[in-house]
Amino acid sequence: MRRPVFVLFILMVAANATYLNVKEPVPYGTRLENDTIFIGIAGPGQTVYLVADRATIGALDDRIHYQGWDKLAIEDLPPGWIAEDSLWQETPMKAKIKIAPDAADGEYTFKATAIDEGNLDNLDNLTINVKVSVNKEVFKIDVTPYEVETGVGQPAIYYIDIENRGAASDTFRITSNGVPAWRFKREVLVPHAIDVTSAARKTVTYEVVSEEENKIDMTLTVTSLSSSQISKELRVILTAKPSLISDYKATDHGLLVFPLIESPIYSLIAFLSKLLL
Repeated sequence: MRRPVFVLFILMVAANATYLNVKEPVPYGTRLENDTIFIGIAGPGQTVYLVADRATIGALDDRIHYQGWDKLAIEDLPPGWIAEDSLWQETPMKAKIKIAPDAADGEYTFKATAIDEGNLDNLDNLTINVKVSVNKEVFKIDVTPYEVETGVGQPAIYYIDIENRGAASDTFRITSNGVPAWRFKREVLVPHAIDVTSAARKTVTYEVVSEEENKIDMTLTVTSLSSSQISKELRVILTAKPSLISDYKATDHGLLVFPLIESPIYSLIAFLSKLLL
């Protein structure tokens, strides 16, 4: 991959052609006027960052202008999309594009323009076309193990693997449904893929606690904070059984079944279980 980019760079030097070096979300390297790049897939409501270097070759000379471009501007966005241009003289230049929350699945195109402020370096401006595929199926999830057996009142731990196949880094919220009175939520940031042919992965733990003896058919849900349309569910099983530790802790909830003379003993057990277990 590096050799063709290097050859293209040498050819541009020889032709005194200005270029735009695109670094993220996909490292495309040097791009010429009206070139088209495909930055991958992203879901509705997600935010994509387009990052490019300021360096380029002068149009009237054969030298590299390391601070040539002064700004990266986004133009001709689809309806409902929002963009923030890079800051002036930002190094590297970073523009932000937010996809419309109600964007339908499909391929969209907009323009990115590198600006030479006041044409002080005789670079003019350079515009490329940027394509992105909007798709709600922008990530996958997997859970291990699918069935966990633990003590009553003890945490069952699930390992959730989130695979982000898109061009946008995103924060996902993990919740569960099926366990009475358990409303624990966890949020995790998953970076974007660095190549349209690969994916970024992050594995996190999620804990569930049942205060009752039961075998529960439970649902784990992973949802993007960018859009509720980007969401997936997996069904898992939690089996909560009495254990010595849970029995010790349970003594703190009532002693009606025990003889009165033994109350101090069970109170001591409850106290020690909270202190030590």
